[in-house]
Amino acid sequence: MEPISRPEWASPIEAGVHVRSFYSAMPERQTRDVLQALRSDPKLLGFLEKHELGRLEFSGQLPHPSWMGSFDRHSRDLVVNAFRAPESYGKEFYPPELPSVSAAGRNLVEAMQRSLYHELGHTILDVAGPELERQVGKLLWSGRAAPVSIRARKEPVEYFCETFAAYRFEDTLADKDPEGYDMIEEILRDVWKR
Repeated sequence: MEPISRPEWASPIEAGVHVRSFYSAMPERQTRDVLQALRSDPKLLGFLEKHELGRLEFSGQLPHPSWMGSFDRHSRDLVVNAFRAPESYGKEFYPPELPSVSAAGRNLVEAMQRSLYHELGHTILDVAGPELERQVGKLLWSGRAAPVSIRARKEPVEYFCETFAAYRFEDTLADKDPEGYDMIEEILRDVWKR
């Protein structure tokens, strides 16, 4: 299914304020439900006002069909997979075996919310800059980090993005990865000011 321009469905996101354009290949109710997660995140919305995304899209148009989302740092386009397989979510939040934080979403909407936050993590880290990215890498490779998913173990950028999604959706993050929790808090304090 092709994504269609749907700026009227994007609330609390506004085209021309937070994103250049908004497209969805999903029904209206599901689209609005995914974006509902942003309603209780005024600091993130304020960040997006200062650091506008390009095209935000909910579709299946990703570089690889198995991807749950993508972020292009040059265009700032962000796509979340709206057609992921049911077996890609509904998992227990058990970091040693969890493929990704989005896999712990109970249903498609929750999985997409988590993927949206993961991809927004890329834009946050992009604004944070290379020095903070290096610090994330030092933490990941130090042995003090307890990555929240298999994907988070791969590289510093993925560690940050997965931990950011868990920070938003998992109440137990501070217990499971205290160093990662503190890292997210420190980076967000810095980035929200920019």
